[in-house]
Amino acid sequence: MLRIKDWDRAWRLLPLVLLAAAALIAAADPSVPPRDKLVTAALAAAVAVWHWWMVLAHPGWPERAPAPMAVYFAGLLVLAEVLSSRHPAYVLLVFACFPTAFVTLPGGYAYLGVVVAAFAVVGDPSVLLDTGNPWPAASALAGAVLASFIGWSIRTLEAEVARRRAANRALENANLRLARLGEENAELQGRLLAAARQTGVAGERGRLAREIHDTVAQGLAGIVTQLEAAEEAAHDAETVRRRLGVARDLARESLAEVRRSLDGLRPGPLTGTRLPEALSELVSGWSAANECPAAFTVTGTARLLHPEVEVSVYRAVQEALANVARHAEAAKTGVTLSYMEDVVVADIRDDGRGFAPSATGGAGFGLTAMRQRVVRLAGNVEVESAPGQGTAISVTVPAIPAAAEREEG
Repeated sequence: MLRIKDWDRAWRLLPLVLLAAAALIAAADPSVPPRDKLVTAALAAAVAVWHWWMVLAHPGWPERAPAPMAVYFAGLLVLAEVLSSRHPAYVLLVFACFPTAFVTLPGGYAYLGVVVAAFAVVGDPSVLLDTGNPWPAASALAGAVLASFIGWSIRTLEAEVARRRAANRALENANLRLARLGEENAELQGRLLAAARQTGVAGERGRLAREIHDTVAQGLAGIVTQLEAAEEAAHDAETVRRRLGVARDLARESLAEVRRSLDGLRPGPLTGTRLPEALSELVSGWSAANECPAAFTVTGTARLLHPEVEVSVYRAVQEALANVARHAEAAKTGVTLSYMEDVVVADIRDDGRGFAPSATGGAGFGLTAMRQRVVRLAGNVEVESAPGQGTAISVTVPAIPAAAEREEG
């Protein structure tokens, strides 16, 4: 497909092409004496040099410098007329002046050049003044009008093409800016997600530290106290047995607290198994224990996620099913685990009696703890329910890959 620059180059070369064609025709004409052929060829060479110097050698002059272009066009017409008077084949060069006027003359001067070229085609000015034969004047006028229309059409088309090209460039630049903004937003979102994950990890570690301090550490302190008391009462067997019994009970309670804390970090059902399998066992066990039909479905491609993500999803489903058992009076329940590109979603639905979330602030049936756990991972919990219409809970958390755990370590 030809571009605007290609068309401009073609129009500028057109006079030389037609001049060469006319020169070949004139040189091959046997009726012209050799001397006249040499003179005509010299004039044709002068026209070629004139056009090359004024148009091709100085491409910045056309449409920018009216004075030199007016001199050029006048000289071209004069030389074309002289050549056409020496041989009719050079009328081709006169016709070439029509498009050349629009190539070289700026603005409205091009139309004036077309009119002058039209009268030059007619030749003898006296013919135009002959009232008895109006056809030469009419032909010159019609030629001028037709050439002007064609030139105006070409200029309008070129202007429209240039406008559309500028609009396309502006659109491409806007798309590039939007693409860069999209990349920056994606990078920022990744940073925010990582920061939220780090905040959630730090919060969970703080919670475990508090639980250990309030339970295990206090239990160990009590054991030490009981052992010291037993040592002091070594002569009293009954007191020693009682103190050791208390210490043993405290040790068991502390061991249970340690196990509970470890289960809070990663529940036993998730140890050595994947989240879908663990949830499937959870749902089937819940269904058997509560004598309520429950279906479990997985969508998307299951993949190993960060332990805290899997724990949050597992605990959320566990809490939601416990709420169904305690409050919903449902006839059937469904759980769906959906793996998406950036998030993993757990949907828990039941056909129970439902409730009005607005009446409980959206935190009824023990949902507060679930929200707190999920929010620590920059996730969210959505609850849809109405009295008599069942309940749907949707838990969404970032799909942080398991590799992030290794990087964190």
